[in-house]
Amino acid sequence: MVTTDIVAKGLIAMYTIYAIIAMLIIAWFGYMVTKDANKKTFIPKSLFYSFFVILIIIGITLHLFTMHTLPWVKNEIKIKKPDIQQIIKIEVDSCNYYIIDKNNKRLPLDSVKPIKLKINEPVLFDVYSNDLTYGFGLFRKNHTLVFQMQVLPLYHNEIVWVFNEKGNFDLRSTEYAGPKCIGMHTIDFITIE
Repeated sequence: MVTTDIVAKGLIAMYTIYAIIAMLIIAWFGYMVTKDANKKTFIPKSLFYSFFVILIIIGITLHLFTMHTLPWVKNEIKIKKPDIQQIIKIEVDSCNYYIIDKNNKRLPLDSVKPIKLKINEPVLFDVYSNDLTYGFGLFRKNHTLVFQMQVLPLYHNEIVWVFNEKGNFDLRSTEYAGPKCIGMHTIDFITIE
């Protein structure tokens, strides 16, 4: 099972190797520019420019192939909103999260947690802010990020997610919205069964 942790580690490894190669080519260019003009070089300039073009092609290709490994890209593109059975509506106001029930009643998040969801089924999170820009991030118990989105005020911020691992997940605001909001952390917000 591929989790966001595995994807992140793979992307970090690939982009680190790519960055090291790019730095070596830039260092090589710096050496070529600053060396004595009368000194004969053992590497022709055409080879340098060929490597530079190859580096650009590899970078673009790497990006195109890896952008689809991010889990939310597939979820947002492939899953149609009418097919989603699990919808969680949340409202944020004055540095507090509230859940909106089926009767459009606003309840404190602590009164309904944990929200129980099924594994491998799409969930639509619809988060609305009445006042400030907040973050909406779900974290594993080891504090690694599952997903997050920025919650802009006066706008329905939506993300579709498919949980592929069981467990309890904590909710945290991933945006700084002022000193009153630093405690926006709900332990065991969601349980995936």
